[in-house]
Amino acid sequence: MSILTSYEFSRRMAAAQAAVRKNNLDAILVFSTESEPAAVRYFSDYWPSFETAAVLIPADGTPALIIGPESLTYAASRSKLPKIIQLMDFRESSQPDYPGSTLPKWEDIVSEYKLKKIGICGWYLFPYMMMTDLAKAMGGIENIVPADDMIRPIFMKKSAGEIACLKASARASEAGFKAILENIKPGMTEAELCGIATAAMTAAGAECTGYPIWCCSGPNSNQAISRPTLRKVQCGEIIHFSIGAKIEGYSSSIGRPVVLGQCPDDILKFLQVGLDAANMTFDVMRSGVKSGDAARQVHDFIRAKGYGDAILYGPAHGCGQMECEYPFLETSSEYMLEADMTFMQDMFLHRNGMGFRWEDGLLVKAEGPAEMLSSYGRQINIL
Repeated sequence: MSILTSYEFSRRMAAAQAAVRKNNLDAILVFSTESEPAAVRYFSDYWPSFETAAVLIPADGTPALIIGPESLTYAASRSKLPKIIQLMDFRESSQPDYPGSTLPKWEDIVSEYKLKKIGICGWYLFPYMMMTDLAKAMGGIENIVPADDMIRPIFMKKSAGEIACLKASARASEAGFKAILENIKPGMTEAELCGIATAAMTAAGAECTGYPIWCCSGPNSNQAISRPTLRKVQCGEIIHFSIGAKIEGYSSSIGRPVVLGQCPDDILKFLQVGLDAANMTFDVMRSGVKSGDAARQVHDFIRAKGYGDAILYGPAHGCGQMECEYPFLETSSEYMLEADMTFMQDMFLHRNGMGFRWEDGLLVKAEGPAEMLSSYGRQINIL
């Protein structure tokens, strides 16, 4: 049974249409790709495969899901928006011709919706050629404006249903990490271990992984963003896992370091500083606290322990339909933390060719410290 209801999607659309009217636009076009499907799925529950997609949200009237030439039966099977438009510009990147196609063009959409000024959500993803075609239909690029800031307030605070999805995702992610702890042995490859975690998560109810999960061992552990390799894990080194499941589009994550056999003292001290900083993040992220102030408290703690050079970013970032979504929690952040905001506490430290991540989902509460979406295995794992 689905967690998210039809009301959830109608609520989102009503809020988005109010944002369109507030900003004196005729519509907002919400754009997504196969690798970053969150925005389109948020409004339609559709996520593209091979092709790209968009949701056209008019100030008034009927919103539409826009897809490419091949996805109609797939889109119709899951879209919460009954109106679906196919455009050639949304075809896959290998650019097949589809000879004989009679699909509509941007000019047809502009005419049907009487568009004079439109906003683009997904501004930094939107392809140049698609922008060129849309601008021609709109009568000039000046009639197209960035709209990400207009839409972000809608999803920054999560509903009860969204929080339930994130907690379910955290539980499935726990299953993946538990499978790692039960099966990991020296000589297994990073890719093999990721396969074990993926199987356990999908068996636990995940529709897929929330992102391309990774295991980074030894010299690979200093990579904040990575992919698994065929390197064999060894004793006495940091083996860093980032494991996340997707439930109804929502992605939580578990980031954990593991050491097999004897753990050298310098590595143990390094891991403990990271864990202490991660735990501190949950305490300082409280409703009414300025985001940058919370980040500075955590970074000041790490510096006081002598590891300031190991800081790369953070110590947290938003999560929801993407495991890593707007906003980041950084020392330069200006926004205020509010109840029902959700984040990934994300403590990545690296120095001397090694690194690790402690990561867990958190929910900002009306009072007190943040709630952990998962606390499974939240200790130094020396096996």
